[in-house]
Amino acid sequence: MLHKLAGSVARAFAPLALLVLAACGPSVGDPCTTPSDCGGQVCINQEWTPGGYCSRQCTVADERSCPGGSLCVPDGMGRDFAACFRICRTDADCRTGYVCRVVKDRAQPVCIGPQGL
Repeated sequence: MLHKLAGSVARAFAPLALLVLAACGPSVGDPCTTPSDCGGQVCINQEWTPGGYCSRQCTVADERSCPGGSLCVPDGMGRDFAACFRICRTDADCRTGYVCRVVKDRAQPVCIGPQGL
């Protein structure tokens, strides 16, 4: 009986453990200096991204090209290069030094540097 109970508990917590492991590592909007800081994705390290900004290249017309909680922004990495930016509701949702703003006619606000894009 105890063995069956332990197996049931392990199966119940397995999805939670996978979520915790998936949450580890860099995410869109984290600070960076090199792509390795972003798990091999893109590190936007420009004057408009103080402290760097982990991102990835995306396709504006494809909402699934960015991970959950982020939005594809045209010219986010530079002219003609779209990038994923962290979705926010208020400045408090962004890391220190960043603000929550609607940019490039996107449907939701994202965390950007104070100079904008």
